[in-house]
Formats: sequence, structure tokens, C-alpha cells
Amino acid sequence: MKIRRWLSFGVIPALGLGVILATLTGVEPATAVTPRIPATQSGMPWASGAFMPDYVPSAQTEFGRQRGVDSDVAVVYSGRTDWESVSNPAWLYRTWKNAPQTLVISSAPFPEGRGYSLAACAAGRYDTYWKAFGENAADSGMSQRTVIRLAWEFNGTWVDWAAYRPQAFVKCWRRIFTAAEAKAPKLRWDWTVNRGVGDALSDATKAWPGKKYVDFVGIDTYDGYPAVTTRAGWDKQLNGNQGLKYWAAFARRKGKRLSVPEWGLYPGYAWKGHGGGDNANYMKKMFSFFTSQQDNLAYEGYFNDTDPAHAGALSLNPKARAEYRRQVRSAIRQARDAS
Repeated sequence: MKIRRWLSFGVIPALGLGVILATLTGVEPATAVTPRIPATQSGMPWASGAFMPDYVPSAQTEFGRQRGVDSDVAVVYSGRTDWESVSNPAWLYRTWKNAPQTLVISSAPFPEGRGYSLAACAAGRYDTYWKAFGENAADSGMSQRTVIRLAWEFNGTWVDWAAYRPQAFVKCWRRIFTAAEAKAPKLRWDWTVNRGVGDALSDATKAWPGKKYVDFVGIDTYDGYPAVTTRAGWDKQLNGNQGLKYWAAFARRKGKRLSVPEWGLYPGYAWKGHGGGDNANYMKKMFSFFTSQQDNLAYEGYFNDTDPAHAGALSLNPKARAEYRRQVRSAIRQARDAS
């Protein structure tokens, strides 16, 4: 990992001289990890926030009110209808410039439904757009507190960038990273899988771009397929094939911090019969996972969606909301006791 990432977060004293020297000589030790995103305002042991349907700071303030503590992270999605919306999410930078949250932008590698492809991206045909992306990020003054969640859930079939050909995905990622970072070297990059065995790519590790090109290993996971309403359901989510523990261990092996950019209830009609409903147990189990990984957990974002297809918002699920608030308070007490 580049020395500039450590310097920008002021964590060199904690890393030790051996790690610094190894980095300067070009040898990355297995124990080196990317630094934490900026200090939390929530008081939790890790940075914690949410996706909110309204992409404005006041929505994050409302989420903080609902859970009883401020939000550290705002998970958002940039446009993906054309290259202008992909390469220049200026409206997001303007909206969040004076907000306290770290901005996590879910970015498509190319516009959807227009015939663009991973193969063309891998061949460098979109480099100009991603150089412009880097320039726009740098010009915004926000790059130092922005995480780019590029081509998220690539192991699923529901995205145009599904990694049926993982080598093309890897080459595309590297070209995008290189083009954007040449202009905005302070950006962070989150490589996010969908929990479990993917229908597009059964072994998501085949699409790993390499340690040089990634800052965080992310997992998107929800209360469904299977729901955490039984011990067996949670065991499969936690210990199953490419489950939560698998990716947490993968992140540590790669010397990267873990993230959970999307997680939450799924009572909506889209997963009817496969979601857990207003499930307080899911909240308990997810926070137990976060606590077990807190020494390496960079951030997590609750998917607070009110859309009826999903319906995971805390406001729609009173039992789970009450448990979520209890878990947040417990995490804050734990952090205070440890300080």
C-alpha cells in the first residue's frame, strides 16, 4: 500500500518502523493493512452509517435521530445512464462537501444498457472517462474522504458488469483505478462482493484485482436467502460457502480492512418467503459479527430503504429498530470502556 495513504490518516506511529521501511523498499508485509477511514463521530468502535433514499445530509441526520447517534458514513449511488453521470458525479460532491460524513459512492464501471462491456473497459477504451472522473473528484475537494465502491456485487447476474469473465473484470478494474488515481490519489476503493456463491461468478476471488488496486474488501449482505430466523439460517450466512467469515478472513489475508457497505432487513415483496421480516434477531447477530471483526472493520452502512420491494427501513420495522438501537448503545459503551 502506498505510503501516501498512511500519511493522510496520520497512522504511521501505529504501524512501526519495520512496516514503513518495507513499504519504502517496495516489499509489502502480509500484516500491513489499509488505514481506517476518518475518526467516527458516532462514538462506535467502527465507522457506522447508512444508505438513505434521499441523498442529502439531512437524511443522515434523521437516520442518526432514529438510532440515537450520529451517522459516520453516507452510502450513495452515482448515475449510470450515460458517461456524464458516471464520470462526473459533481452533484454528490456539492451536496456532501460541508457534511461530516465520509461519502461512499457506488460507481458503475460504465453506463448501463448501452452496449458497453468489461472487455472494452479492459482494453482501455474508457480510460479517458475515468481520467475525467479522477479530475472531477480532485477538483471537488472531497477525494480525501470519499470511498469509491466500484462495480459492486459483480458476482451477481443483476448488474451489467457481472464478472462472467473474471480476467476482463480484473483488467477493467485496474485500468479504472490507474486512470482515476493519476488525478485523485486520495480516493479509497472498495471491492464489494455479494455474500454467498454468485450466479455470475461462483468463486469471486478470481476477480480480485490485487492488493495494489484495492483499499477495502466489502460484503453486501441482507436478512434473506436464508433469513436469520433460525440458528441454521445464521450459521449459513456466517459460516457458509463464501459467507461473512470467509470474506472477513480473506480481507485479513490480503492485508485489507473489511467493510459491509450494504446490510439490513428484507421484509419487502421482492424476497417474499425468503426474508426474515421485522427480525430483531438479525440485528443481534450482525452486531455480534461486527464486534468480532472490530479490530479490522472499517465501516458498515445499514440499507434504510422504504421502498415496498425492500422495506428494510428502521421506521417500518419497530422490533428490529429497538434492537438496533440497543446494539448501537452497547457498541458505544464498549468503545468507551476500551478507551
